[in-house]
Amino acid sequence: MVELAPFQTPRPAEYAPIPKPLKKRDLKGLKIPDGPRSAFLTLRFQRDTPAFLLDARDRYGDCSSFLLGGQLFITAFSPEMVHEVTVSKQSSFIKGVGFDRMRKVLGSGLLTNEEPIHLRHRRLMQSPFHISKISSYAQTMLSLTRKHISNWKDGQVVALGPEMMSLTFDIVADILFGTDISADTKRVQDSMHIAIDRIERTMLPGLDRLDNLPIAYFRKFEKAANELHEVATRIVNERIASGIMRDDLMGVLLEAQTVEGERLTPREISDETLTLILSGHETTANVLTWTFAYLSQNPRYWDGLAEEAEAVFAKENDEDFAKALLSAPLSGAIFSEVLRLAPPVWVSPRRALEDITLGGKDIPKGAHVLLSQYVTQRDEKYFSSANEFIPERWSGEFEKSLPRGAYFPFLAGSRKCLGDQFALLEGRIIILEMARGARLSLTGEFPKAQPRATYRPKGAVAMKVELI
Repeated sequence: MVELAPFQTPRPAEYAPIPKPLKKRDLKGLKIPDGPRSAFLTLRFQRDTPAFLLDARDRYGDCSSFLLGGQLFITAFSPEMVHEVTVSKQSSFIKGVGFDRMRKVLGSGLLTNEEPIHLRHRRLMQSPFHISKISSYAQTMLSLTRKHISNWKDGQVVALGPEMMSLTFDIVADILFGTDISADTKRVQDSMHIAIDRIERTMLPGLDRLDNLPIAYFRKFEKAANELHEVATRIVNERIASGIMRDDLMGVLLEAQTVEGERLTPREISDETLTLILSGHETTANVLTWTFAYLSQNPRYWDGLAEEAEAVFAKENDEDFAKALLSAPLSGAIFSEVLRLAPPVWVSPRRALEDITLGGKDIPKGAHVLLSQYVTQRDEKYFSSANEFIPERWSGEFEKSLPRGAYFPFLAGSRKCLGDQFALLEGRIIILEMARGARLSLTGEFPKAQPRATYRPKGAVAMKVELI
């Protein structure tokens, strides 16, 4: 039997059934929180979703409700509610609106998977992402960063967004595939760009029904998804057929097994590699672009970063190089602050599988529940001057003093990103290596946000390079 590509693969039968959505007629007799009600609500939501959610929090508190696409949405912005949804009551929720559409591109990888398949994959993939393994990638990250920026000239204006996308793609492709993907780099980058753009057009329930219409916009989505699947499947199958084992991440995934001897199938490895390409380059590239934009507005941090870089890179050939990177205080504080203000995953939709209480509020079965890193991490109760860039707030024991759920750029619980240490290591290497040899300054205004599947800066973000 011919195996369907992810775009046409139905939702796995092992997943919990999706509960019936709650429409306006279903809300009689239910005690739901107050919230925005407007004939133009959908337009406002789509025009600027982060601003809409912040306004809902400011007007109605951490828990509010509204109807979107005719279905009930409830916000859960307090740290207590975030912790309940992601950790203590996570089994009462499944992935929310948009994830079925994301599965059309990524298949059943860690990002899109539901239980019980998700837990099996997570157990199999924990070893490749253990800090001891991640540390071995530091030198590759550093050498590729040096190679990438070595062509920059003093006074040159670079399109920083695309530059960071290219650099982080080179890093994840090299570590994941070795040289296997070099001939397909542009094809994969172009297809992933289209897929990410189309995935985000998902916050309105039911839009996925349009994906099979004979309209160019949607046909490009399917074409991009199929091309990504084709490349990943071919590389995995060729690696298996060759019998060659390499110490890249794909080699580790091919060898990964549980104590019972269970392994990932070739299709599962293909799906996981696509997930790693998305989560391993798009998200980090966005955070880095925001980081250098904030540094452009706050140039007083450059000298301190340069000094920190000299101290850390003096240990470049030592066994504890990765440890030195991950414990470097200034680059760590700056990266943490950017992750707070511009979290790559900025909204996390869920669906309630049963009637449940969150933060003392009754949430009915079938409701869409919205967590938002962007909103919760801008709460003045926990982050003074919450909209300002203040890396110093992360000194000392600040992060440990926060309540659970107040800061969750990588989510939490069994859904916490397995690649968080990979991203932190990669981000610090790029920030510090840049600070050693250059200063970047915006040629225009601070970039506006263009939230898609990730929290992107809008446009190319032109920056002038000053070599030192």
